[in-house]
Amino acid sequence: MIKLATVFSGIGAIEHALKRMGLSHEIVFACDNGDIDVLSEKILPEIDEVEVEIDVLNNMIKKISTNLESNQDEYTIELANTFLNINKKYKKFIDEIDYKADLIDLSRKTLLNFIEDNYFNENVHKAYTAWIKVYESDNHSSLHKYIESKKSFIKIEADYKRIYGGDFVESDYFKKMAQSNEYTKLVNITEFKQSVKVLREVSDALSMLHEKINTTAVLGDLKNIESFEEKNAYVNKLYEGQEHRNRVRESYMANYNVDPEHFHWNASFLDGRQYHNQVDLFVGGSPCQSFSLVGKQRGLEDTRGTLFYEFARLVKEIQPKVFIYENVKAVLSNDNGNTWETMKEVFDELNYEWHDAVLNAKDYGIPQNRERLFVVGFRKDLAVKEFNFPAPVKLDKVMKDFLVDNVSSKYYLPPKGVNFVTDQKNIDKRYTQIDGDIQLCQKKNQQFNWHGDFIFVEENKDKEKTIQDLEKYFLSEKVKKYVLSTGTKGFYSRPETDLDVARPLLTSMHKMHRAGVDNYVTTEGRLRKLTPRECLRLMGFCDSFKIVVADTSAYQQAGNSIVVDVLIEIMNKVIEYYPNLIRKEKVNV
Repeated sequence: MIKLATVFSGIGAIEHALKRMGLSHEIVFACDNGDIDVLSEKILPEIDEVEVEIDVLNNMIKKISTNLESNQDEYTIELANTFLNINKKYKKFIDEIDYKADLIDLSRKTLLNFIEDNYFNENVHKAYTAWIKVYESDNHSSLHKYIESKKSFIKIEADYKRIYGGDFVESDYFKKMAQSNEYTKLVNITEFKQSVKVLREVSDALSMLHEKINTTAVLGDLKNIESFEEKNAYVNKLYEGQEHRNRVRESYMANYNVDPEHFHWNASFLDGRQYHNQVDLFVGGSPCQSFSLVGKQRGLEDTRGTLFYEFARLVKEIQPKVFIYENVKAVLSNDNGNTWETMKEVFDELNYEWHDAVLNAKDYGIPQNRERLFVVGFRKDLAVKEFNFPAPVKLDKVMKDFLVDNVSSKYYLPPKGVNFVTDQKNIDKRYTQIDGDIQLCQKKNQQFNWHGDFIFVEENKDKEKTIQDLEKYFLSEKVKKYVLSTGTKGFYSRPETDLDVARPLLTSMHKMHRAGVDNYVTTEGRLRKLTPRECLRLMGFCDSFKIVVADTSAYQQAGNSIVVDVLIEIMNKVIEYYPNLIRKEKVNV
């Protein structure tokens, strides 16, 4: 019997893999917070809010005292230095602001004119009205209003270009309204975007610093608690009242047999010593946002990136016989390779013989183009000196083999939604073909295609529609920037959507889009999105897997999972090189 433990457990890919393999196993513990965040603060990229948070964090840092180990004192100093760097960046941003009160007046005038002329639809006008209220309020500083006026013009420019085409600041409408070249010169969209970007970077950094400070405080409290039971109770108290929001836990508990007391909330607060020498196989990863283009490649500097260290710490404390670590391929190139070099040093310090490889799901029986980095480690005392990852196998299934025969009408796009994906504004973009065999297109220079949102397009559709229709069906503009088209810019893609290999399933990490609406197929000539069951099938989950959450959560959970079939192939090789992993039950005579 394999004693199994997982962190960032998701919906249990390794658990399902062992079940499919018919291997007897016992789940020692699992850990996943289901994206429930009780430690960070959401700080909006707004001048007044950033000012307040800087004061709050400054006081928090001054008051920090911890009873952690001596090396943690250095971490406290690092927190202070991080704050100083953020504050320095913010002050530089403020000092470089060339405040012009006229820009606020121009923004207010422009917004009012748009509303009075009914230039856009009601939803757009509501956003414009909110800015006008900011300008008229006495509760906001002048600098706050000035930056908000820049944001308003960025939004106006985007709205105008989306609906009417062209640049708003070059339009006759704006020039007539401004009535002066001096006024029109006030608007520099490129400069405005850069200002907002810097402010957003500051607010994001402050939010992460909140999480680091709160984490440090919790770890200080846990250090003073002796029993594992009391430590676990302390952490559970932190998340009290959040249980119903953890949809990952709900799915996991419905499908696997694990003691609820051993399903943990947070890997950072999990003391692995309570499971020392009780685990044969330890499987996990760490969040991928920090190691992707979508996550801006902050890497190990991001609080999510530092969860890699928590995985490594748990390996050291638990001492499993074998560990499997998974992450996105992007970790190899992040920060010009420095992130991976750091991670390799950490793996080297664990006293394990470890091996790494990038594996693609389409090479192991699943028609999905999904590359992931895998690291397999064997404890050195086991003397497993050699290990080879599984060789690719011939793909004998195509995407349509995974589709459900009878699908609810709710998964079909309405006619206006079908028209949307054929919008000429969406089709007339720059694309590059990524794989001639797979026949998908992705946005030019978008390196990590598993984040891309491809929409299958039918030919010769009527492209006339109103913006109200578009926003009614796609308020988040989730498909506008990533469209699979027929013959776009000379690249040919089959108009039908029953492709042999699917594009990678959307995960919840892509902040631009909601989950579950970006994988489309045709059924009897009609466009529809993949169902949660079909997404699970494309991740290697059998239909015996119970779906107990709403579709949105199910899509996210499927997209975040490791592909089961890849794990099965890895496990076959692990057992080949270390057959003693499969424990035999003792028979009482």
